[in-house]
Amino acid sequence: MYKFLTGDPSALSNWTYLNNPPLKAEILAEIELFYLLPHQRRWKEWFPEVIHYSAKINDVRKEVEKMMNQDEWNTNAFPELKDDLLKKLNIQQIPDK
Repeated sequence: MYKFLTGDPSALSNWTYLNNPPLKAEILAEIELFYLLPHQRRWKEWFPEVIHYSAKINDVRKEVEKMMNQDEWNTNAFPELKDDLLKKLNIQQIPDK
């Protein structure tokens, strides 16, 4: 749909987002920002204030540990949220290098 909206004729090819799942969210955000009218963006049926997502705790733990091992965890983004997540996952914080 995104490629059709932007006029890209390659939209008929086999395109998957499996290797980059966040790309799907980025595409939706771009469509919401640039292709919807302001009154459409305020529709609660289309855009609820909260979206719940559930994930298996073991999968989350593996992903966080992978990010820590690849030095992707120690950023300044969302420090309180990350600290709370580490406590809930029972993971020790790796000291900054």
